[in-house]
Amino acid sequence: MTKQDIAPIVFGQADLTNCDREPIHIPASIQPAGCMMVFAGSGPELVAFSQNTANFLQCPPLHHGMTLEQCVGHAAPLIRALADNGNTTYPEIAFNVAFPGDRRCDVAVHRSRDSIIVECEPATPEQMHARLAVKQRKLLQCARDPQDKMSLLRAVAASIRRMFGYDRVMVYRFAPDWSGQVIVEDRRDDLESFLGQHFPSSDIPAQARELYRRALIRVIGDAHCQPVPLVEQPGAAPLDMSFMHLRAVSPIHCEYLINMGVHASMSVSLIVDGRLWGLIACHHYSPRSLFMAERIAAKMIGEFIGLQVVALHRSRRLRLAQAAQRFLSRFLDDTSGMTDLLPRARKYLVELPGLISCDGSGVLSGQRWISVGRALPEADVRTLVAHAGTAASNQLWHSDCLTRDCPALPPSDLCGALIIPFFPEKEDCLVLFRREWARTVVWGGDPEKTYSTGPHGIRLTPRRSFEIWTEEVRQHSASWSADHVEVAGLFRSALMEVAARSNWMKLQETLIADRTQRILNDELNHRVKNVLSVVRSLVARLPPRQDSVADYRRTIQGRIKALAHAHDLAIGASADTSLHNLLITELAPYASGEGKIALRGPDIRLTERALTLLALLFHELTTNAVKYGALSIPSGRVTVRWTHDAASGICTIHWAERDGPPVQAPDRSGFGSLLIDRAVSHDLQGTARRRFDPEGVTVDISLPAAAIMRDAPAANPKASTPKETPPEPSPRPEDLLRGRTILILEDEFLIAADLEMTLLSDLAADVFLAPDIQTAQDLLKTQKIDCAILDMNVQGLCSAPVAGLLTERGIPFLFATGYGSEKLAAPSFAGVPILHKPYTPAEVIAVLATLVMERD
Repeated sequence: MTKQDIAPIVFGQADLTNCDREPIHIPASIQPAGCMMVFAGSGPELVAFSQNTANFLQCPPLHHGMTLEQCVGHAAPLIRALADNGNTTYPEIAFNVAFPGDRRCDVAVHRSRDSIIVECEPATPEQMHARLAVKQRKLLQCARDPQDKMSLLRAVAASIRRMFGYDRVMVYRFAPDWSGQVIVEDRRDDLESFLGQHFPSSDIPAQARELYRRALIRVIGDAHCQPVPLVEQPGAAPLDMSFMHLRAVSPIHCEYLINMGVHASMSVSLIVDGRLWGLIACHHYSPRSLFMAERIAAKMIGEFIGLQVVALHRSRRLRLAQAAQRFLSRFLDDTSGMTDLLPRARKYLVELPGLISCDGSGVLSGQRWISVGRALPEADVRTLVAHAGTAASNQLWHSDCLTRDCPALPPSDLCGALIIPFFPEKEDCLVLFRREWARTVVWGGDPEKTYSTGPHGIRLTPRRSFEIWTEEVRQHSASWSADHVEVAGLFRSALMEVAARSNWMKLQETLIADRTQRILNDELNHRVKNVLSVVRSLVARLPPRQDSVADYRRTIQGRIKALAHAHDLAIGASADTSLHNLLITELAPYASGEGKIALRGPDIRLTERALTLLALLFHELTTNAVKYGALSIPSGRVTVRWTHDAASGICTIHWAERDGPPVQAPDRSGFGSLLIDRAVSHDLQGTARRRFDPEGVTVDISLPAAAIMRDAPAANPKASTPKETPPEPSPRPEDLLRGRTILILEDEFLIAADLEMTLLSDLAADVFLAPDIQTAQDLLKTQKIDCAILDMNVQGLCSAPVAGLLTERGIPFLFATGYGSEKLAAPSFAGVPILHKPYTPAEVIAVLATLVMERD
């Protein structure tokens, strides 16, 4: 619909569908308390006047085209001067102006477009000016230093009633929806009270509110009077009378007052921050006119009270802002240097109601939601945030009725919410909640208007009943005040600063982490290539002619395991890199009797390079001792002693085999000889010498200070004997597992396939391979599993869910891992055996057999 499609509304002839468009600013008539003239052109010449002008000024009849001088005589220069000084907003005032015929009037002059509007009223008595000044001074003195807004308004209402003599004086406060409430009242004792009553927004339509905002005072001397029409030139444009004191009143409003029993009224606008905040509404139950001086005094009082309300508001906002700034300053300091504000958020959420009254609050950040007090569930919060659209608008959003403003939410006792977005790209926000405020609203009559037939025909007739009408308000919270919304804006700025700072720090950390990762990858690549080169060297060495393929395979597996163990020690805790622990690990399986193996020396730690080489060297010495030397017979003994010279840093190691079989020097050099004869000197710049004495093999090794960790603990002599390895279960492990159904959870196919081949060939077992956790869980649902091997980390996920299922069903299992620590499993699986990669199938079979036997 276009503007041309909307039919114009005639003043005084509105109905329910268009009362908001009644042109009350162009009534083309005035109240009979005075007269008016309108001049235009260069003359200027009279273009319009009220019908009562000649009678009121006691002058000859007027007609269009008369000059200003012809109409007002010797008062013309003063009126011209007032017109030249005036503007289109506030009239210029002159008191007790003499007109021809000795008629004295108070005059108000202002411009409307190109016209000069002159209003004349009976002159204010001389003695009234003095009395008004005294009363005005007293009133302003009472309102000068108010303690709070309500005490200010109560004092003003009482003073205005005494000053102007109205029967009832009310302060009417507008709500955000433009309904109103009487918040202060001073009245005659015999009158009923309107205090606390609410009135619908339709009682003061939008165009009337706009006039109240622009023209700050409105006086109606008698609601029953007949307006005086204007005599205008034919075809002339309607005259805008917005700022005229004498502007006629809409018949609808007069009827509204009459229905309330009111004959006269005065409304003084209270403007706060440029917005119509409220009215000082005065009612009188008989006709009552005010002189121009009284209206000017009332208008000035209204302006002063408006400024006082502004001062109180700003003082309160300043205190609130200062408290918020202190709060936010602590918050910013506390979160400085943090990339994640959630760990500290709960502490500050607890303090939040002291600044913005709420019953609960929470922070939504990414996939996390934390809250304190009363708060909606996370799913409902995400629904609310999505509906509010704060991520797109990046603006504050608030509601005092969530069931109305977000119908997708289920009913709840939390009916209000304030959303403060601070990282809209991720929908991060702070949300405050308020509980339902169930209350009874008292209305001054039924707020629903209906059509009825009145004296002006079939059109809108103002409601006649102003009897108390109550409404039960449910599913609403207290409204979010402008002060609270302003503080929320401060929160938003601070939170956005924290979020931006956190995001920048995360970015910096990511850049540093990426750079570190590249360095680590380069180092890892270097180390892996070195290890692979060592392994290739181990595999490339041909076995002795008399060794079978199985013997060669066991030899290679043993050497690789020793190498892997050395790497585990090198990356573990510092105590695990000690020479003593290296020897314990290698010799413990052969400590079958008291004094079989003896170790003595200070607690020293080796460098990674020395640890790797000595792990291989001692593995070769141990293997040869088991095959041919002291550990090959029950009476044999092995003793290892070492010393550390603190001054030179040199460490000497002495390996001695005794009470073994007769010693014979080998006819060929093996891998162990290579390590002793050349590797120690090449890699560590040390020395090593082996002797085949009649009483047993002896090896002496000397390591330079560079092979010893610099921050090694003080050298305290340490002697120990490895614990005796418990005897194997009497049944053969292969017999215990033969024909069993075994689950292997392993994401490296070659490892899984190697183990599967052994279990199939040696045990005739049914083997199921699972490359991921879901497959393993599915197999447990469909297959009867007897035991299982679980890789701890499968495709980046912990295998604990599968371990939990196995535990529930009483199925024995072991963990396998490539990590060096044995503290990788959850506490609930602390008793589960752990094999470190690279493991041998024989080790797996032995551990599984023990577990099966314990279960059976």
